[in-house]
Amino acid sequence: MNKQPEITERTRQKFIDAFWTLIREKPISKIAVNEITRRAGYNRSTFYEYFLDIDEMLSYVEDELLREVRQTALDAMPESGSMKDLFQAVFMSMNDKIYLLMGPNGDSAFVAKLRKELSPILMNQLPVPADIPDFDYLSSFVNAAMFGLLQHWNEKGKDISAEKICKMMQELVVNGVINYVTTCS
Repeated sequence: MNKQPEITERTRQKFIDAFWTLIREKPISKIAVNEITRRAGYNRSTFYEYFLDIDEMLSYVEDELLREVRQTALDAMPESGSMKDLFQAVFMSMNDKIYLLMGPNGDSAFVAKLRKELSPILMNQLPVPADIPDFDYLSSFVNAAMFGLLQHWNEKGKDISAEKICKMMQELVVNGVINYVTTCS
């Protein structure tokens, strides 16, 4: 398999592309290896040269996406200290594959993985010292709210602009719900 790395990577990518096509149509739990191989144009034995099963393929795909998102977040660390800049850079760069995994056909555990990956980066931008009592609870609350808001936005078909959802997240995190509501009225 390693003798021809370009062919190996191209074959792996065909399986992954087939997976992405199928997840748009049905939940991961309903996707079978034979569907992936049929769409990719290979047989089952070729699939098993690359992945043990669909769970391993899913882990591979998720790990790749998480690395990309983490790097985007690190690259987007604002020199200005503006959370809005960071939110926009990170959340607007999240591609449709991430939203597919966050959606009803996706992997319910993926959001927790995404939160774990991004939480330290996002919380580092909060204007709150990390050594305050119960910081871990504050962090959990903020991250649950942000990712819950993103999931809701995705489920509603991204019916408002990405810029607006990022601004809303920043306002809610920095100023709180009451201030957000009173300034929007």
